[in-house]
Amino acid sequence: MRLSQLIQSRGARRLFLVATLIALGLSILAAQAARLTILKGDELLADAQKRLVRLSWSPTVRGQIVDRKGRVLAHNRPSFDIAVDYRVISGEWVERQAAARARRDRGNDWAKLSREQRTRLIEETKPMYRAAVDRMWNVLAEETGRSRAEVDLKRMEVREQVDAMASFVRRRRAEQELRSLAESLGISEDELSRRLDQLDRPDLESTEELLRHVLAEEITVEAERRIEKNAEIRVAEESSPRVIVPEVSDEVGFRLRRLARQTDPGDETIPYLPGLVVMDSGKRAYPLDEMDVDVDRSVFPKPLASNEITTVHVSGVASHILGNVRRRVYLEDAESRQEELHASGALAARSMLDTPSGSVDRGQYFAGDMVGSRGLERNLESTLRGLRGLRIERVDQSGAIDEPMSFGENVKLTIDIMLQARIQALLDPDLGLARVQPWHNNRERIDPDDSESPLVMNVGDTLDGAAVVIDVDTGEILAMVSTPTKLGAFADPEERDRSILIRRPTTNKAVSMPLPPGSIAKALVLCGAHKAGVVGIDEHISCTGHFYPHEPEMLRCWIYKQFGTTHDVQFGHPPGGAEAIKGSCNIYFYTLGQRLGPKGIVDFYRSIGVGESLNLPLDNTLAGWLGFNNNPEGVGDSDAILMGIGQGPVAWTPVHAADAFATLARGGVRIKPTIVAGDMPEPVDLGFDPAIVDEALHGLDMVVNDRDGTANHVTLPSGETFDMFDVPGVKVWGKTGTATAPAIVHKGEVLRRGDHSWFVLLCGRDRPRYAIAVVAEYGGSGGRVSGPIANQIVHALVQEGYL
Repeated sequence: MRLSQLIQSRGARRLFLVATLIALGLSILAAQAARLTILKGDELLADAQKRLVRLSWSPTVRGQIVDRKGRVLAHNRPSFDIAVDYRVISGEWVERQAAARARRDRGNDWAKLSREQRTRLIEETKPMYRAAVDRMWNVLAEETGRSRAEVDLKRMEVREQVDAMASFVRRRRAEQELRSLAESLGISEDELSRRLDQLDRPDLESTEELLRHVLAEEITVEAERRIEKNAEIRVAEESSPRVIVPEVSDEVGFRLRRLARQTDPGDETIPYLPGLVVMDSGKRAYPLDEMDVDVDRSVFPKPLASNEITTVHVSGVASHILGNVRRRVYLEDAESRQEELHASGALAARSMLDTPSGSVDRGQYFAGDMVGSRGLERNLESTLRGLRGLRIERVDQSGAIDEPMSFGENVKLTIDIMLQARIQALLDPDLGLARVQPWHNNRERIDPDDSESPLVMNVGDTLDGAAVVIDVDTGEILAMVSTPTKLGAFADPEERDRSILIRRPTTNKAVSMPLPPGSIAKALVLCGAHKAGVVGIDEHISCTGHFYPHEPEMLRCWIYKQFGTTHDVQFGHPPGGAEAIKGSCNIYFYTLGQRLGPKGIVDFYRSIGVGESLNLPLDNTLAGWLGFNNNPEGVGDSDAILMGIGQGPVAWTPVHAADAFATLARGGVRIKPTIVAGDMPEPVDLGFDPAIVDEALHGLDMVVNDRDGTANHVTLPSGETFDMFDVPGVKVWGKTGTATAPAIVHKGEVLRRGDHSWFVLLCGRDRPRYAIAVVAEYGGSGGRVSGPIANQIVHALVQEGYL
């Protein structure tokens, strides 16, 4: 039969039409398949593979912090946390398991079922999985000694936290996608900002809702696809275990781990405890945070001396240095992590891992992670933070790929924790060194109601402050103590507020409290002035008692102000450089400040590190300052004169002070202080003439070792004296100083007014080996207050084997 005849038959025509439509449909599908295969095959394949991949994360383990002798200062203490996979908490596990079971039970018939029939079968399968989950919660509560109500409450809290975080992350992700899509669609930043400003829809939580709403006018098929793809990305917390009961005993942890390996007695395909995970989750511990230190008081100043050994309990040892961690992750933590990954190729190479789901950061933060909050823990976060282990499973294949976790790096400090603890014990007010004594000779309050009256500490008041010890040869910081480390309990909130304002327990005063250097700068000013060519090595300058000939009440020398005499009279001639240091002659150094002038004095202080960052990985490390409002250009002639004696618009920290004296001990070679072992700053030679350095050191020697030196001895009210420095066989070069301090005012009441007390020294058996800086807040006299503390630190160096 011909084709024309076949078509003419009615039935044949209908058959031909159906065949043609089928062929046309198949050709369209084939064309689309070809287009997808040829044009988008790789992308679609990648998307399909991502859906077949399941990532399971293990926790990070933080590195240790140890002192210079290897003593552990911070570590993760082993413990067990009981966690449950969030997919079990959210109910997703029951849904997935029931659907998989229903499909498996029906086999090939599953494809023939309607949607309603499939849904009904899944619902009928869910109870067995719900029962297993309910059993898990009951066992968890019983084994950990919690009530079921407590466990359920924690479960709901975790759900709320993760849901809130997921919503927030998706919202941020949507905002980033918005800008990317807007740019590709030709929408300007201004137009996008206008649309966002007009958007008042707090209900638009999801990525796809936000994008579709804002880009409704220009949405394209490609943009639609990007939106849907972005919406499918799961937040890591939604597929990882969440802690329900932290820090259980080893017995409980091991028992639950055994039970978690078992299966349901009635069905081996169902776990006995679905989703339960026993996590090895170390807690951060600081084993030497508290210590008992035996103090030999037989070498104390006479009024405080005792033949008995006193045991002092110190708490918060090195806490200002070490800091602490927290278990709450903030957005800033994640952003900081990303910035560090971009800035450090080495960190990125160590942290990033390519997976079928894309490149992932094994150091990324999850809710509840341990994060450095203060001190070294915060500032060395990327070093201390470990990398998660990762298990990569394909749901369509058996087996898995395991990437083992990596411990965080250990950090070794230059600090000697026993020396640190010993110095902190010396600053305990109960021993008396850090408490105002009658022999300090500071005046009592004259009139507390008179805002102009000199307000100083009363006898018995606590003296807070800081002490720093630096190794001259290396620049390493051996001790850095700031007091107090913490405050006791207060019944009265107002009294607590006053105490915090006065004592500032959270401030590391060794690096965060810039003070005018006062007279401790004089030996260094001599070297700087000689380098600038404004004073000779043997030059003498007359002490007239007051700097301006016709202004006897202005810029006076302390000896003239206190005793009505001059250093010319004391020495029998105008003092030279070493004598001016010994006698702390203001007129001599006013003159050097004037000769240096504003630029010269600023350049000098800059050369010894003032105004320069310490670059220590600690909180709030201040650079000090030069000029009012830290504006060196604003330093004038009168300022330069004051800066010659370490007053006026100049300030440095106790670390700067110890660093400057260490520089002097090296003959003018500066090595920036370090606190992390292995850091090796490049030495900088300041170009001081060895002869002027010898002159300065000779002056510091006479301050301590000549009978009429300002730090040779202390005279008691009875007239009896005791030597300020008395360590057998150890030589000391030192300088006293006072620093003008701002008043502390609270609600109109002046709580503190007066001067801070400085003492800085060098010490060693045959040469200067260590630099020590001590400051006592509002202590007044540098010699009588800070000097005896510095002497006991020299004793501590002997006791710890350094001298």
